[in-house]
Amino acid sequence: MKTPKNLLPQLEQGQLWRTDIGYIQVWHIGKLLIEYKMMKEPGKKAVRTQTTAIDTLGKYLKTHRAVLAGPAGT
Repeated sequence: MKTPKNLLPQLEQGQLWRTDIGYIQVWHIGKLLIEYKMMKEPGKKAVRTQTTAIDTLGKYLKTHRAVLAGPAGT
């Protein structure tokens, strides 16, 4: 059975996603909320942690055609 191309992989702590406007690093995942950092370049230290619903971030990544760039620190 084929998986649809527009289906994103499961969001996991430490993932780094590349979008058309920068990078998103998944910081912490709870039951309903997710903490993440948005940055222009990977590895930036002084970046504010933001919180949103897991579904909302998933929709954002899909809308902005995010590509999994790897785990944190790469």
